[in-house]
Amino acid sequence: MQKLLKKYKYLIIALLLLLVVILAPDIVYAATSSKLKFCEYGGTRRMFKIIGIAISIVKILVPVILIITGVITLSKTIISGKEDDLKGSFVIFAKKIVAGLIIFAIPSVLDYTFDTLVGYDDSSFTACSKCMLNPNSCQIPDEDPDTYTD
Repeated sequence: MQKLLKKYKYLIIALLLLLVVILAPDIVYAATSSKLKFCEYGGTRRMFKIIGIAISIVKILVPVILIITGVITLSKTIISGKEDDLKGSFVIFAKKIVAGLIIFAIPSVLDYTFDTLVGYDDSSFTACSKCMLNPNSCQIPDEDPDTYTD
């Protein structure tokens, strides 16, 4: 049991955090402050837009690379004619396709999580999540807001 927990500890922690965000967003929302206007600064939005562009590139490139390497491995096995390795090669190819689909779906899961977290009337974090998850629709302001408001 400890081996299993040790092996999957990061996955378990991520799932528990996701459960907290989905099932109890008011707890997470209460811990955030909208008084700082963090996401209304142009520099912050530019940073999140760059992160969003990088996510878009990775979201497309990594699954394509995984599928290409899986096809190459599968074709090498088929050409070699070893039937024993064929089943293992199919399993590896299927795992690479599933990993590519998961990597492609991560931004959608993040978008859902941010929508759940910001689902209240707080628009201060919506700009950051929009710039990160939809960089094409990101609006960067010309002026920065006041530093702190009451």
